[in-house]
Amino acid sequence: PGSVFKIIPASAGLQEGTVTADTQLNCEAIMYVPHRYFPDDRSMDQPFYCWIRKSGYGHGPTNLRQALAYSCDIYFYKLAGGFQGFQGMGLDVLNHYAHLFGLGEVTGIDLPAEAPGLVPDARWKRLQWSENWVTGDTYNMAIGQGFVLTTPLQMLNATTVIANGGTLFRPQLALHMTDAEGQVVREFTPEVIRQVPVDARNIEVVREGMLGVVEWGTAQSVYLGTVRVAGKTGTAEFPGPRDAKGNLPTHAWFTAFAPYEDPEIALVVFLESGGEGSQTAAPVALDILKYYFGLPQ
Repeated sequence: PGSVFKIIPASAGLQEGTVTADTQLNCEAIMYVPHRYFPDDRSMDQPFYCWIRKSGYGHGPTNLRQALAYSCDIYFYKLAGGFQGFQGMGLDVLNHYAHLFGLGEVTGIDLPAEAPGLVPDARWKRLQWSENWVTGDTYNMAIGQGFVLTTPLQMLNATTVIANGGTLFRPQLALHMTDAEGQVVREFTPEVIRQVPVDARNIEVVREGMLGVVEWGTAQSVYLGTVRVAGKTGTAEFPGPRDAKGNLPTHAWFTAFAPYEDPEIALVVFLESGGEGSQTAAPVALDILKYYFGLPQ
């Protein structure tokens, strides 16, 4: 899923008290992690990058709202896996909240052959790869990379949890059924899967970060003016042929809800091999939102 996944560790970190809305973690563009067996040999350090490194600088001291709005990778590495003196939430907590938001299981939509995705853990890696889980795996998972797999519908469902204040619903295709005369013969009522145990004040911080994505962050192209939109961009690397500069191919993601104050629509745009989410997926969402709210195209 790439960075659209970040709404989950953000929610978990606030709820577990790992960070507050004002906790600042420094983004240096590149984070060097010592080797577990050779910690004094700096040539063995493993680099972990923030996407902004290509600009030649980091995000600097960053709080959670800013980390979401600017999609700071290093903030979420540290939030999930810890670094130096900062104690992150750890894999078990991240894994637990990913399941609470509906990942790793089918949503139950009334369509056949739905994929459950994957929320990996240490046992899974041991059985699948005969390897131990390492901190770098937690870092990668925190930004929606590594082993974690989701469907677009799962990420849309997770977005609606933030939009509606904490309720995970089973998505449905139909509102009602009518007979040949147009009479309603069956109503489909909303079905709650669970209440996600994240306090309203913590969900509101994540909502504010997603609002920042559109109003001053990575998806300002989706700014509508008359309708306030909250969203999250994602650019997800996946295995495939590298380009001339050595970059892996990427899926483009954008998820959003609007209006911010009283949401009535949530959407996800996923473009397979689509490139940068902010450049390709966000403009598609812009067209959808303009159409829905009757704004000029």
